[in-house]
Amino acid sequence: MKFIHMADVHLGVQPDKGKRWSEAREQEIKETFVKVIEDAEANQVDLLLIAGDLFHMPPSDGMLRDVDYMLSKLTNTKTVIIAGNHDYMKPDSPMANYRFSSKTICLSADKISNVYMKDLNTCVTGFSYSSKENEDDIINHIKPAKPGAFNILLVHGGDAKHCPFNKKTLRETNFDYVALGHIHKPEVIKENQVIMCGALEPIDHTDTGARGYIYGEVYDGIVKTQFVPVAKRSYLNLLINIKPDHSPAMILDLVDRQIRNLGEQNIYRILVKGHNHNRDVFDFTSLTEKYNIYEVVTEDSQDDYDINQIYQENQDNLIGKFVNQLSDNYYNDEVYKKAVHYGLDVLLNQI
Repeated sequence: MKFIHMADVHLGVQPDKGKRWSEAREQEIKETFVKVIEDAEANQVDLLLIAGDLFHMPPSDGMLRDVDYMLSKLTNTKTVIIAGNHDYMKPDSPMANYRFSSKTICLSADKISNVYMKDLNTCVTGFSYSSKENEDDIINHIKPAKPGAFNILLVHGGDAKHCPFNKKTLRETNFDYVALGHIHKPEVIKENQVIMCGALEPIDHTDTGARGYIYGEVYDGIVKTQFVPVAKRSYLNLLINIKPDHSPAMILDLVDRQIRNLGEQNIYRILVKGHNHNRDVFDFTSLTEKYNIYEVVTEDSQDDYDINQIYQENQDNLIGKFVNQLSDNYYNDEVYKKAVHYGLDVLLNQI
């Protein structure tokens, strides 16, 4: 049997709302979901598992029809979905009452249910959310429903307010495979058996790192999995250490080169640390107009100098005398502290 395990697609979301790339990201997320369906069809995957938050909000009937149409293109694949905390399923919601024309099953809300696929000898057990939160400790107590079959647990959770679970307990599970969603960062809790697949695409600047889905194959009850990255863009933190002799033009050129090397499609947080001789305020406007820069964070690194060490190493020269004269008030007076740093910026680069 071949399967794909994905989660946290968040169809309908506009990441970084107000940024110039926000609307494009909404479409890209949909395109990536379509790409996974195309991968499933190309590999003639038997089972597609969606572990919650396929939608960013409880879906309308129209949103469900749209996804149903996409899934109907799968000629060989059965799909099993659960609703997560974002697309939770109330009893009177469109999702609770929608009848899929594709080979898709959405598991019931709150109560544990399962679906057995005889042709695959595979049983999927899980449940959907009926509200935004579910603090019940039920994951640790679910048991496989079909002895002799390949048993899969499909769950959305992993923090205190969303189906908390004990990783040690899951590592000792009797399920053949545990397909987890909710936490956007991928994590292998037990190799080839218990996996948090992570979000399909990053939707927040904290979602750094690769994003994609899990592809798995089962032969004679043995599971082999691999992570497949598919995200169109990544969020990257770009650290810039400014040295005393760096000019604003040099820094802008440095950032420009790094962004071009890492990928202009990505979204960046620029973390600026340090200062130059003139204590220039670096203006990144030209780069924010050219690239996808989420924000620029500046940290004036006034603690770069170890005053005691500098004094010990320079007691017999001008630097040591300078530090000695001002060090008494270094930790108590910001004016003295700045004076020491201004002076050392000059003296250390002349010795």
